[in-house]
Amino acid sequence: MPLDDLKELSGRVLEDRYQLIDYQGRSQVAVDYGANDLETGDQVKVKIFGASISTDIEFSRSLISDVTTAASVIHPSVERVRNWGRFQKSAYVVTDQIPGITLKMFLDSGKVLNVAQTLKLGIELASGLKEIHLQGLCHGDISPNTVLLSLDGSAKLSSVYLANALVAAEAGRLELVGTGIDERLHEFQAPELGNGLNGLKSDVYSLAMTIRAAEGQLPITSHDIEASDRTELLGVPSVKDVFELALSQDPDLRCDAASLIEGLVKAARSLAKPMPIDLTSFLVSQSKVGVSQSSAMEAVASDIDQVRWRPVWKLGVAAGVVLVAFAAFTAWAVSSVRPQGLVSHEVAEYAGRTIGEVRAIADSISWVLDEDQIRTDEVPAGIVIAQRPQAGSRLSEGAMLVVEVASGPRLRMTPPVLGLSTEAASSRLMAKGFEVDLVQPLYDEIISPGEVIKLTIDGETALGGSLREPGTRAVLIVSGGPVPRSVPQLGGLDLGAAERALDSVQLSLARPLTYEISESVPEGAVIRQSLSPGLLAERGSQVSLTLSAGPDRREVPDMRGLSVMEARERLIEVGLKVEDVTGEGELVQATEPPAGTMLAPNSAVVLWVLSD
Repeated sequence: MPLDDLKELSGRVLEDRYQLIDYQGRSQVAVDYGANDLETGDQVKVKIFGASISTDIEFSRSLISDVTTAASVIHPSVERVRNWGRFQKSAYVVTDQIPGITLKMFLDSGKVLNVAQTLKLGIELASGLKEIHLQGLCHGDISPNTVLLSLDGSAKLSSVYLANALVAAEAGRLELVGTGIDERLHEFQAPELGNGLNGLKSDVYSLAMTIRAAEGQLPITSHDIEASDRTELLGVPSVKDVFELALSQDPDLRCDAASLIEGLVKAARSLAKPMPIDLTSFLVSQSKVGVSQSSAMEAVASDIDQVRWRPVWKLGVAAGVVLVAFAAFTAWAVSSVRPQGLVSHEVAEYAGRTIGEVRAIADSISWVLDEDQIRTDEVPAGIVIAQRPQAGSRLSEGAMLVVEVASGPRLRMTPPVLGLSTEAASSRLMAKGFEVDLVQPLYDEIISPGEVIKLTIDGETALGGSLREPGTRAVLIVSGGPVPRSVPQLGGLDLGAAERALDSVQLSLARPLTYEISESVPEGAVIRQSLSPGLLAERGSQVSLTLSAGPDRREVPDMRGLSVMEARERLIEVGLKVEDVTGEGELVQATEPPAGTMLAPNSAVVLWVLSD
């Protein structure tokens, strides 16, 4: 689906779970939506990629690999990856919905952070990066574009799963058509990326450049400048050493994320605890997204706890406590006021009943029934799983009763099977609840026989990560190995020509060769071949050849001085015979034809035995 069409999906529900609420923007390759997770009730963000890049093999393989790894990263300073799948021909990724703005938006508005705020930001982000690296994942694109400043006062690294997949797709496409889909801010990238080298230390360089930019210092785009010229940073002398290491031109000399945290924590101890980052001017656009202060406070990274900020007056904290208490009292007072004159009814236990029964009850006492469809393997379709409010509560007529209803078994995520053997792929699919309907071999010159080339469902290619009904029938397209070769006609060819003919169809000549006398085939030419012409053989098969040794000829021996009897025996030994004896002598003086003549087998020779 084209990106422009993806902008019109508000209200749609992806895979019976993610209800797209509002369109939030687009990039070159994807669109973003705020969504409601109907299974958990959480607010999430869904990034939907265009069909063109979603069907790119290199992009899909890298995306699935990195999303799977990123989903295991649980850290308060890293955007959480919740799920992924496919919608029609588009891949999508589900992450936490984080109310706030990017650091780039903050800086572009003309604002900057003070020294203490910058150090706190750096410690949080470095702590998140350390956890990403512990999972063996390289972020690949740390810059103000991928740093989120949350309205709850925290900072997070976003798009952990994306950069490597985009680079993989970009590399493949540049070889073909030269299209550009690289959205990274290159001035924040480590110098080795220009040589195609990327690693964990590259992330450290990019993070250090991002921290530098947060205080308003423009990024240095020339990699020829010495690291010492980049470390007049934050105005804190104690941070210089760690930033010299973080911005080293040589990745082998560069520090890791843990060392960067240690240096930032050390520098922060000399400063007063910073005020929260002022996002007041951005609050209006973000007001539709709720912010949980308690969850934000629980999400403080352990590395921040290492900082012993210099004490400051606590008046602001006391005022905050008063305001929170006042807000709580107001909320209690409002909630305790109940409209007068409305008839209420006791809410019974509806879990386990059919949705038809609950509809009838709601209609009979004028409740508004809101049904949330939930997929589950534990309860048959049409059965109520949960309710709000709970049994025992009272609900006024016209009020809303919310029930969660089983809509069928949970969807199964299609496992990645490309490159697996037929047996391994079948086992993985069946373990996920799929049925392997058919295994179709497809000739391939490169992929080993039996290795999975493609998975199709309902006639369309299915990549790992898409959600399907349990029992979905899948077809495995596996490599049948190279196309069989047709054995060429080699009879009558000389050895060199026969070998070239075999090479042209990737067959090989078996050795040693055999030779056979032939009256009809010229010497050195092929008489027979082990595989018949036109026969289909596997690539690389060997063909044995029998070559002509020429016609059978016997040499007339030199029999001068032999007796007639001895000469007769000698001729019989070589396959010739005596035709006549001429003369009256005792010993052979000559033969006709003369000695050395080559004759066909059983040819006759005349002996001359002239008298003295």
